[in-house]
Amino acid sequence: MATRTNPKIKAFLAELFSAPTAGMPRVFDPWNAVSGDDIAPDAVEGRRERLRLHLSASAPRLLLIGEAPGYQGSRITGVPFTSEALLLEGGVPRVGKLSKRLSSRRLPWREPSSTIVWGALREEGLADYTILWGAFPWHPYGESPLSNRAPNEAEKAVGAVLLRELLSALPDVTVVAVGNVAADSLRKLGVEAEKIRHPSNGGATAFRSGLALVAKRL
Repeated sequence: MATRTNPKIKAFLAELFSAPTAGMPRVFDPWNAVSGDDIAPDAVEGRRERLRLHLSASAPRLLLIGEAPGYQGSRITGVPFTSEALLLEGGVPRVGKLSKRLSSRRLPWREPSSTIVWGALREEGLADYTILWGAFPWHPYGESPLSNRAPNEAEKAVGAVLLRELLSALPDVTVVAVGNVAADSLRKLGVEAEKIRHPSNGGATAFRSGLALVAKRL
């Protein structure tokens, strides 16, 4: 599928896809590494293409910055705050409803935060105009690859380099931090963005309320 991507986003993607993540311990790079449950050898390119589609919004208005990919989400899909089940259900604009899976898991991966985020974006009429990203764009895991952990300070510093490039490529959008990690990373880049609650760990209602307030000001 062809994508209409502005030159700055193309440059951003080229930098992301060439990032030296191989030496980072307990970090999975969805756009360069093969996962143990990838269903086909072309899963890496599949994740790259899905991200290209996500970033191809012609008139984005909102950039939501989260913490980092989770093992049930963009580790498999390549798109922040997005699960395999959402893609198969057609719940993510620009990517469209997909029939081809990237995971060999018997049931498609579902991620609660992804479902909450896209549901709230649709409810507020913002789904078509929103781009999602993470302060640390790769998946940091604990003892098992099928686990999540918070990125450390060194990792967040690496992620900030790409975050700065994305902000430069999208100068006219409203930037909102989803959670403390994102707010801290943006602050260190000199961006005093509004912060709303992350939907995980019982934060769904507060996230929806925060996004509704953002929507009223857009």
